[in-house]
Amino acid sequence: MTGRRRQGFLFIRDILHVVLAIAIIVMVVFAFLAPDKYAIFFPLVFLLFSINCLLDAIKYFKNEEHNKYSFIRAIVMSILFLFMLLMSTIGFLNL
Repeated sequence: MTGRRRQGFLFIRDILHVVLAIAIIVMVVFAFLAPDKYAIFFPLVFLLFSINCLLDAIKYFKNEEHNKYSFIRAIVMSILFLFMLLMSTIGFLNL
C-alpha cells in the first residue's frame, strides 16, 4: 500500500510541476506584453515559483536514497522557497 501511495504522490507532484510551469510561462508572457494591465502577475509568478520550490524541497527531503547531496539540495530549495515567498509578499504589498 505504501508503494501505491508514494506513486500517487509522485504523479500528483509531477502534474503540479507541469501545471505550475505552464501557468508561470503564460503569466510572464502577459506581464511582459502589457505590464501596466497585468501588474498583478509579477507577484503571482514569484508565488507560483515558490510553490514549485517547495515541491522540489519535499521531493529531496523524501528521497529514500539518503545521499548527502539530497539533503543539501533540500536545504537550498527550502531557502529558495522562503526567498521567493518573501519576494511575492513584497510584490503584493507594493501593488
